[in-house]
Amino acid sequence: MKYFQKIIVALIMFLWHCFVNAQVISGVVCDETTKKPVADVQVYLDGTSINTITNTMGRFELRSRSVLNTKLVLHHLLYKTAIINNPFGRIPDTLFIQERLYDLPEFTVLADRFSRAQKMKAFREQFLGVTRAGKSCVIQNEDDIQLTVNMQTGRLLASSENPIVVVNDYLGYRVSFILVDFWVQYGLSFVSLNDDYVQSSFFAVVSYFEDLTPENRRIKRRRDNTFELSSNYFFKSFANDSLKENKFTLFNKQFPMDHRQYFSIKDTMMQKMICIIPETDINKNKTFKSGTITIRAINSGPELTGVVSVLNRRKIQSDIYFMTDSFLVDRYGNIDTIDKISFSGQMGELRAGDMLPIDYEL
Repeated sequence: MKYFQKIIVALIMFLWHCFVNAQVISGVVCDETTKKPVADVQVYLDGTSINTITNTMGRFELRSRSVLNTKLVLHHLLYKTAIINNPFGRIPDTLFIQERLYDLPEFTVLADRFSRAQKMKAFREQFLGVTRAGKSCVIQNEDDIQLTVNMQTGRLLASSENPIVVVNDYLGYRVSFILVDFWVQYGLSFVSLNDDYVQSSFFAVVSYFEDLTPENRRIKRRRDNTFELSSNYFFKSFANDSLKENKFTLFNKQFPMDHRQYFSIKDTMMQKMICIIPETDINKNKTFKSGTITIRAINSGPELTGVVSVLNRRKIQSDIYFMTDSFLVDRYGNIDTIDKISFSGQMGELRAGDMLPIDYEL
């Protein structure tokens, strides 16, 4: 009897915890010109499956288990996609979207020596990746993707007016990607679009996930294995002070380091704040390792404030470059300054084919 009482008490505490920490985002979506409500707008949190559709009065309501470091996305075929930063902060009660105009823009055709098949192959490799997950992905609307190579700058560029729909058989998701930016930089003496000539690459997306196999145990194991190799798992372990437990080893200039001597971790109301302690060795380690930097590329921007190396449980190395002195980490390991922390090595090589929902947990 006492055993079942304990179970009931634990269940009540769990439900109360979920209720207390539940976050609600609501509002009304209106046409920016007419100021009238817009129905059937898809509203979702970037990188998740948390979504809804506005009703006839343009109203929506989203519920999340906790605060996420993500964006709110408003998508409608007749309107430009709107992206709202920090949706868990204070956002307006009324959100406006602009009508999409389909007038053909003026453009300049740049001649290049590569066929569309060659450019599409390079795009798939750099966008989806060449891991088992990446190779399993199928783009369902490749014809929507515009591809050009600027022979003067050595860059492959990609864009798409419509979301790129990808079925990932390995991880069991259908993902809609709105391509915000994509480029691959090749050496100026490149003669092909092979990976050997790639100097750096970058893509920025907003995404919506649909789970195709919620009950498949084999797929769940694959997702768990993929998550354990992700930057989210690392930062979640970092914020929870469980790096050793989860078999992460940090190095500073090739020597093992105790992260508590270089970083401070503080609780905020909903997230953890990690700060680099001033005047430590990693502040002086300014060397940037050459190689392909993906997803979060290092461009001209803030000064490099620190570099650390990481070995995961499989003894695979990643290097992490900080262009900020502090950042927030949510309960899932998402960081708020995604544009100021970059990766090379194993984490830097992960592409969209290895992406999981940002609210994924083991």
